Amino acid sequence: MPTISAKINKKELDAINEYANACGETVSNLIRKVMIKEATFMNCFSDSKEYECGISIPDNVSGEEESKIVLGSINKVRRILGLEEQDWI
Repeated sequence: MPTISAKINKKELDAINEYANACGETVSNLIRKVMIKEATFMNCFSDSKEYECGISIPDNVSGEEESKIVLGSINKVRRILGLEEQDWI
């Protein structure tokens, strides 16, 4: 199977690892899914589940709890990269 590589710095690696963990994916599989979705505009024009990825949310949580989990994950990745945190999603 072919391999693709990219040069990234330590902060970027940490951020990608954190996001992959939050999504319940390996880094390799997350990057594959994100790149295919981006290259094919699947975010806008497809119902395909094959390339879905997103922050994992436990079952039976309220909408407010879900928002806190997602925002917490987003801000953790943003902190790693030295970006300003978000206060809403």
